[in-house]
Amino acid sequence: MTAQPEPAESLDRCISVRVAGALYGLRVEEVQEVIGTRPITRVFHAPAALAGVTSLRGDVLPVLDLGVLLGGDGGLASTPEVRIVVVREKAGARRRAGLRVDALGGLRDLPPEGLAPVPTTAAERVRDLAIGVIASPPPCTVLGVSALFDAPELAALAGGEADAP
Repeated sequence: MTAQPEPAESLDRCISVRVAGALYGLRVEEVQEVIGTRPITRVFHAPAALAGVTSLRGDVLPVLDLGVLLGGDGGLASTPEVRIVVVREKAGARRRAGLRVDALGGLRDLPPEGLAPVPTTAAERVRDLAIGVIASPPPCTVLGVSALFDAPELAALAGGEADAP
């Protein structure tokens, strides 16, 4: 009897995305779908990290600017490569949002030995949001979806106090 290969679903993978020239990963199990760019309605008085909202099959979907969450100045320049990656938490509050990214980078297998630690030379915002790094070339910083949703830039949206002592 020959051994059956493991199904692809059992492999731990991430979808890599490009933001401001850097490569980041989002675990496949936390990605609902990838959609093309579409009209985004800006929300009055919303923080810059919230690019706006859009409609996804009749539901209102908040769209976060991943560049801003990672410490950049963001911006919604539209190019043919821009995508919205719809992510959701697997547990906990089960929050869902779209992440605006500059381009997709493809699927990456997570190393069987686990992710490498985030380098201390990485920007503080990136270190706060990352769960580790795929060190094999090209290196890819893997982000935690829950950490993205809990980012200080979004605290006011959740009813939290951003300036609380």
